[in-house]
This record gives sequence, structure tokens and C-alpha cells, in this order.
Amino acid sequence: MNLLISMMWILVGCQPEPEYGICEDICKEVYSTCQFAAYPSFDSCLEGCFYNEEEGADMEAQYTCFQEAACDTFEIVECENAYGAQSDD
Repeated sequence: MNLLISMMWILVGCQPEPEYGICEDICKEVYSTCQFAAYPSFDSCLEGCFYNEEEGADMEAQYTCFQEAACDTFEIVECENAYGAQSDD
């Protein structure tokens, strides 16, 4: 019984990290879940995200904003404006 419990804890602790970090999470939200039309593919979403990240955008805040936008296109655009690479922050 103890072995079974130990194995379960090991498996829970060994969940893989997203391959592309926060950008993978962002693109799952806006491309896969919301099907945001600005990105023709998951890869194009990743490219845009990597650009924003390189330019110093607040990716965590942007991701939170996307989640709160609940797939509303106008809200997603507002998140891009507020936290993307071209924002004033």
C-alpha cells in the first residue's frame, strides 16, 4: 500500500512543464481554446508570443488578462494593447 501511495506522489510531482513556457499556455488559451482569428496557426501564435516576450512584455499579466477575457475578441485585443510589446507599460 505504501508503495502505491509513493508511486502516486512521484507521478503527480513529475508533470511535464510546458515546452514553450508561458507562450504555450497563452497560445493554448487564445488559439486552441478561443480560436482567436489573428493567429492562423498555433506556431504563428508562438512566434508572436516569443516576440512580445523578447520585447519585455509582461507575459504573466497578459496570460491572466486573456483568461479573464473568456474568449471575447474585443477583450483579447485590449489585453494585447495593455500588455503586448507595443504597450506603454
